[in-house]
Amino acid sequence: MSFDIDWWWPLQDEINSQFGFSKSREKVSSRLISRLYKAEGNLSDIIFDREVTIVGAGISPNESIPSGVLIAADGAVSACLKRELIPDIVVTDLDGNLPDMIFANNKGSKIVVHAHGDNLSRLFEFSKKIQVISLTTTYPSPDTNCWGGFTDGDRALMMSLNYGASSVNLVGFKFDKVGDYTGKYSPKKLQKLSWARQVVEKCEQETGKIQIF
Repeated sequence: MSFDIDWWWPLQDEINSQFGFSKSREKVSSRLISRLYKAEGNLSDIIFDREVTIVGAGISPNESIPSGVLIAADGAVSACLKRELIPDIVVTDLDGNLPDMIFANNKGSKIVVHAHGDNLSRLFEFSKKIQVISLTTTYPSPDTNCWGGFTDGDRALMMSLNYGASSVNLVGFKFDKVGDYTGKYSPKKLQKLSWARQVVEKCEQETGKIQIF
C-alpha cells in the first residue's frame, strides 16, 4: 500500500540546509505533538484505492473542484467552505484559517496535523480545539507518521500515495505565486513552492497517478 520515499531524504537535507532548519527542534516537535494530541481513526479507510482530490492554497474563485475524496491543504479549507464543501481531510501545520478549520472539523473533516520546529506555540494553542486522525512529523518517530513532503499540499500528496490512492487530482497548486489561501505570508513562500514543485514532479515520475488541473 505504501510507496518508496527513499528519494525524499536527500531533498529534506537540502531543504534543511537552505532554510536553516534545526533537526533538534524537529525532534522536540515530535515529542510535543505526541503528548498534546491523541489521533483517532484510520486514513487508509478513507483513501485506499480511491480517487483523491487535493485543493491547494492557489485555487482561484472560478476554478471547479473535481470529484474524489476531498483533501484541503491547510488554508484551502476556506476555499472549500466557500463552495459549501466540507473536506474529508485537512492537512495542516496550523498556520491557515484556524476558525474555518475548527468549523470543518466540527462538521466531520478529519484533521492531520504536522509538527515542525517553527509551529510549537500553535501546537499548544490548538491542542484542545481540534480532534485529529493522524499526526505527522518531519522525521520518523514511534508515535507519529512521516510520509515526506515539505508544504501542506505536497505533504497531502505523499500521504495520499502512501495510503494507496488510485489517482490524485491537484487543483490550486500554483508554484509561481503565493495563493490567496496561504496562511501566514513570508518572503520564503515562493522558495517553498519551488520545492513543492519538485516533490510533485517526483511523485508523478514514481507513480504516474497525478493530474494537475
